[in-house]
Amino acid sequence: MASPVISMPDECSPSRLQPKMNSDENRTDAPPSFVMGIDLGGTSVKLGLLYGDEVVARDQISTAHCEEPRDVFRQAREFVIEALRQNDATFDDLQSVGLAMAGVIDEATATLMETANLHSWHGIGFHQELARVFEKPVAVINDANAAALGESSFGRHRTDSLSFLTLGTGIGGGIIVAGRPINGSHGCGGEIGHVTIDHGPDARRCGCGRDGHLEAYAGAAGIVQTAVEQLEQSDQPSALRDTADLTPEAISDAAESGDAIAIETVRRTGVHLGQAIAMLAQIADPSVVLLGGAVNFGGNRTQTGKRFLKTIHDEMARLSLVQTGSTLEIDFATLGNDAGMLGAAQHARQLAGHDHPNCSNERQHEKR
Repeated sequence: MASPVISMPDECSPSRLQPKMNSDENRTDAPPSFVMGIDLGGTSVKLGLLYGDEVVARDQISTAHCEEPRDVFRQAREFVIEALRQNDATFDDLQSVGLAMAGVIDEATATLMETANLHSWHGIGFHQELARVFEKPVAVINDANAAALGESSFGRHRTDSLSFLTLGTGIGGGIIVAGRPINGSHGCGGEIGHVTIDHGPDARRCGCGRDGHLEAYAGAAGIVQTAVEQLEQSDQPSALRDTADLTPEAISDAAESGDAIAIETVRRTGVHLGQAIAMLAQIADPSVVLLGGAVNFGGNRTQTGKRFLKTIHDEMARLSLVQTGSTLEIDFATLGNDAGMLGAAQHARQLAGHDHPNCSNERQHEKR
């Protein structure tokens, strides 16, 4: 049965459900259950319904006309009710709901403390709002931790010991230990973008206001700055000199075409990341480190991306103990934009039914 199309572009409404539930394929011995994952971004929200390890329905809605979180969550509830119906189930069959969102989240209350987007939603207790709408056990997790958990649970590198870096405008991170995300006492666990890799007097200023952080060198603006500095310090011919809008993508394209300055920019970026991952390797000792996000220089699809990965690994190994440096695998993430949604669902599944401050229903909140 085809799902309904709700065409309301100026409101928070799902557009089309896409269920694809197979009867017995890929089922584990444990009884499967329905869980929902919500990945709340600055401009859009990804929704997914899982049955066991299979995504049986998915959708995306816009936050543009959502004045408060409950507007998003009400539409998410409508989506999941219809998705369950199309899979011969009811809302009672939904076990739990997980929410992934960008920013610093207070572990005790799941309150959004700081984020680059959705500033008007700062200070809101998201698990309370989510529990009020769904009346189900709910769990809230930082988006980078969610992506790490999604990759460790559903990606190509499935392991209970994994670290994840998001490479984009900034650099985020998530750490999985014993199959669980590490959030820390202040919601800053895994923030590898703010480890210091340059202690010199001329260290670059990070967007957070501190000097020498990884993000100032391997975030998008930092990569561009590395290229600009080389162009200013050298008379070497480069296609980048004629590039009006210098971006990591333009640098990647030039490097793939053999541009020496672009190639050196990519190499230096890899060295910086290798330095930070070496620190991470000695602290968390993951079996795998995955790189996600848009700034991957083509990933495994290009020679530039492969050289980038090798540079990171070589620098990490050079600085690490042999036990970690010789065994740690570094690769590009495989789940793409689904990682956060899948990780949110997995987080909810892990915590559902447990006495945990970040997985509760409304009745539990009323007792506080």
